[in-house]
Order: sequence, then C-alpha cells, then structure tokens
Amino acid sequence: MKKKESKSFLVHVTTLFTGSFFAQLISFAALIILQRLFYTPEDYAPFRLFFEFTAVFSSVGALRLESGLVLEREDYNAITLLRVCIKICVLISIIGGVVFTSYFLNEIEVFNHQYALIVIMPFSIFINGMIQIAQSWFTRKSSYITISKSKVIQSSTAGFFQLSGGFLGWSYIGLILGRFLGLTAGFIQYAISFYKSSTWNKRDKLLEKKLIQKHQKFIWFTTPGIFLGNSINLIILILFTRFYGDIFTGLTAASLQYLGLVIMLFSSSFAQVYYNEISKMQNISNIKKIHTYWLKRLLIISVLGILILWTIPNDWVTFILGYEWKNLMEIIKIISPWMAMMFIASSLSFVFIRLEKQKEIFFFDIFHLVLILISLLSSHFLVNDKWITLYFVTATQFLFYVLSVVIGYFFLNRTIKKTNLG
Repeated sequence: MKKKESKSFLVHVTTLFTGSFFAQLISFAALIILQRLFYTPEDYAPFRLFFEFTAVFSSVGALRLESGLVLEREDYNAITLLRVCIKICVLISIIGGVVFTSYFLNEIEVFNHQYALIVIMPFSIFINGMIQIAQSWFTRKSSYITISKSKVIQSSTAGFFQLSGGFLGWSYIGLILGRFLGLTAGFIQYAISFYKSSTWNKRDKLLEKKLIQKHQKFIWFTTPGIFLGNSINLIILILFTRFYGDIFTGLTAASLQYLGLVIMLFSSSFAQVYYNEISKMQNISNIKKIHTYWLKRLLIISVLGILILWTIPNDWVTFILGYEWKNLMEIIKIISPWMAMMFIASSLSFVFIRLEKQKEIFFFDIFHLVLILISLLSSHFLVNDKWITLYFVTATQFLFYVLSVVIGYFFLNRTIKKTNLG
C-alpha cells in the first residue's frame, strides 16, 4: 500500500469510526441502563427475534443492487439505479410483512399477542433497507461524515425512546418502538442530506433495465446468499427459544447484541471504505496487498479483544446488571471467538463482490446454513444440553469464517494467476 493511499484510507476509516464510536457508546450505555432498570432476559427474546426477522429482509431490501451504486462512476447511472433500489425496497418490505404475519400467528405466545407488531414490521423493513441503500449512496460519494452523523442520530434517538418506554413500563414493545424510531430519525438525516446534495434525473426505463442486467449477479447470487447468511442468527434464536426457553435465548440474544455493537464499531467503518477503495482498483495484485495488510491488523484487534474479554470477571456483570443477567458474561466469553472471526471475515467480504464471485459465494452460503443446522440440531438431540449446544454452534461458526477468509485468498490468487496468463 502506498503511503498516500494508506493515509487517505485511514482518514476515511477514522471519520466513520468516530461516528460509529459515539453511536455505539450511546447504544452501549443505553443497553446497560435498560437491562439494569427495566428489562429481563425474557424481554430480549421477542425483541431480538423481531429485529433479526427485520434484518433478514432489510438486508436484501434492494436485492443487493445498492452495492452496484458504489461501482457506478456516472451520477446519471447511479441516480437511475437508486430509483430502482427504492422501488424494490417497497416490494420486499410488503413481502417481509406478509411472511412475518404468518410467523407471528403461529408463534403468537412468544410475542405476547402484540398485534401492533404486524403493522410495524413492513415499515421497519423498509426503513432499515433504505438506510442500507443510503449508506451505499454516500459511500459512493465518499461522504463519510454524513454516514457518521446518521449513526449517532440513530443511536441517540433509539436510546432516548427505549429508556422512555422503560419508564412507561412498555416491556419489550418499548425496545422495538425505540429502535424503530431511531432508524427513522437516521433515515430522515440521510434524506435531508440527499436532497441538499443531489438531484433526481428523469426516469429512464431503458437504462433501468440495462443497469439491472449489468448488476444481475447481485440479484441472483448475492441476494439469496445474504438472505441465507442473515437467516442463521434468526434460526439460532428461534430454535433456542423452542429448545431452551426465553431466558437462555434472551441471554444469548443480549450477548450477540453486546458483541455486535463492538463489531459494528470497527467492521462497518472499515468495510464501507474498503469496498469503495478496492472498487476503484484495477490491479488485482494491489487488492491482494491491501487485503493482506488489513487482515493482519484485524487479526491483532480480534485477538486482543478476546483476551480482554476473557480477563473480565463474570461477577462484574451481575454487579452492574443484576442477578437475572448472571450468565451473560459466560455466554459472551463462549461466543467471542465466533464473533471475532465473523468480524474479520465480514470486514473483508466485499472482496468477493469486487472479484465477481457472487455465484460461488452463494453456494458457500448454502453450505453455511446446512452446516449450522446440522451442528445445532445434532448437538441438541444427541446431548440435549444448552451449554454444549452453544459450544457446538460457536465452533461451527468460527471454523466457517476461517474458511471464508481462506477462500477469499484462493480467489485472489486464482484471479492474479489468470491475469498473468492472459
């Protein structure tokens, strides 16, 4: 990596990191207060189920065509593609709402007969999906300050309304509404910034078709792959709820959320800049160099993070959050290798898009889903112990993400070899 490129990269990452840091700090502080004063592990089970369900559909809200926004250099083309993304997002939100309604009616007791969730779900999917589209748009523009501002607004607004819901005794509904209102506030910030900096062009149906065809790999391979990948956490929580009850599921969900906040602090800041940078590079050897450069540093961060976590006494959590959360730190320590490896793999995962390996990664994601189902179900039915099952799932996830990093290098080396031969 050249010094100039490295400096520019670090400036962009630092800009996003600063926004993410304050956003995650607010979320972290709010989460501790919420768990200490208002909410139990049982409350977290339906809350996380709701938003994992939201995440599954919103992650494919535009059929991953928003990734194409970063690749488009012409503003006219990018605006046209943006219009397509928004239309698709509306459609996916409706479909997601219908699917959730079906699931809700079958699992009505899990959600304590809160029918308002049926109404909230499609809007939650839409707002979440639009935020992802907006992030891709402003990443393309290298407007990382806008992204940082939106993240802070999301966290502070969500924290305020979730705490308000706690004081009003709204149980997990307060958590859901707070999160939804936070996302809405963040989206409004994006909409205002877009209105100030960009102009809509006239609709061009022919160009829309050409752009969809150009980026069709995102639709046919990346979308189902992402859908399967994001379904895994939802499946884990659903099966944990069925097998081990709301308390253990709630503790697992809260553990995933705590570590997820830390991972998002680093991964989201890094990945957005990383994708924008490598999308501009024509020389694959240079991509491999920057890939290796950051892999080493992400590994160091991950190992240090795990070591720090493992030194924290479990009793500290009980002291801070209360007796109901006494097993939280133990679960966090168990799943930390899984989450650390996921952090590394997800941060560098855009290399597959840059190398146009969406088809190959789709089949790899199918393998991931099958692997986790085998691991979870076999450990449960053979041993029927929640802790052993959690260890099995953690080991499976860790090995999968290690394999993901290895495959990334395999594709890089193969592409370089083909280029040299050509």
